[in-house]
Amino acid sequence: MPAPRGLGARALARALDHIERHIGDSLTLTDIAAAACVSRFHFARLFRVSTGQSPMEYVLAKRIALAKAQLARGPQKISATAASLGFFDQSHFTRTFRRMTGYSPREFRHLHAPITRHG
Repeated sequence: MPAPRGLGARALARALDHIERHIGDSLTLTDIAAAACVSRFHFARLFRVSTGQSPMEYVLAKRIALAKAQLARGPQKISATAASLGFFDQSHFTRTFRRMTGYSPREFRHLHAPITRHG
């Protein structure tokens, strides 16, 4: 039996581009599948074959990676980071961030913020 094939290169590129452009919006499986021009049912299965993750797992991982970068850069409010990345509220963001990184956003920022010199 042949190995399952994932999304075509163009469909995957359209899906990833849509995710990238709308990462702070309320993304749905239907929206991403439509951007890829694939039915929702087939899209979820093919996306997983192509990336190793479900579409929504991919979106969440992308949001957390962007959050880590924002938190490491400096003093932006955690609530602003959460809102900019499409989380329902700061509490949802904090629970998700901790589950995926092992740190709260505040702990992560403290550990990874740039060192500034005073004096």
